Amino acid sequence: MRAILSLVLFALSIAASAQSVTTSVKFNKADKPALLLYLPYNQDVAEGTILAKLKETGFEPESKGSLFWKQSKVDGYYVFKGVALRSDSGTATLTDLYFKVERRGSKKDNQSVIYMMTSKGGTENFVTGSSEPVTFNAAQNFLNGFVSETATYKHTLDIKTQEETVKKAEKKLNDLRNDEKDMNKKIAKLQEDLKKNQQDQVNQQVTVEAENKKLADMKLVKQ
Repeated sequence: MRAILSLVLFALSIAASAQSVTTSVKFNKADKPALLLYLPYNQDVAEGTILAKLKETGFEPESKGSLFWKQSKVDGYYVFKGVALRSDSGTATLTDLYFKVERRGSKKDNQSVIYMMTSKGGTENFVTGSSEPVTFNAAQNFLNGFVSETATYKHTLDIKTQEETVKKAEKKLNDLRNDEKDMNKKIAKLQEDLKKNQQDQVNQQVTVEAENKKLADMKLVKQ
């Protein structure tokens, strides 16, 4: 419960300070309007969040294999067509979304930046706040939602990673227990062999004494 509360507070604190901003990006050698959002997570987490947010809209991106995104890449941008974005009034607008995720800072900083362009269809119809204010606002709200979603997604990944760690630890414990059983079997067998050896020594001692007596008797006869 404490971990969930901490996650919620962390997500809210990030959401309060991290919002998308308008920018301009190079696409097909021309300047295009876009939105930019900084995230305190690495590229893999950012890309996973994009898929999670798209599914929230009802869009089902293909996700076969770790490199499936490259099949939908245009000039460095991942393209998802026909995404339904809801405006403040609740109406849905079909748009094409173009994403690029880049690392921010050094690899150890674990930060990334998402660029998102919104098109009403085609690569020459990207919207701006002035050309399509309703669609642009819906797109900005959608991207801003990545902040809390990314924290949730990262927490889910951490849980899965910890679950795998637990599974590996449990497997190792089971392996050790199985090894103990095998060792106990070997110990039992050795103890059985030891007991038999000790009895064989007793029997052999009797044989040695009997043979020594025969030898002594033979020497007495000779005298």
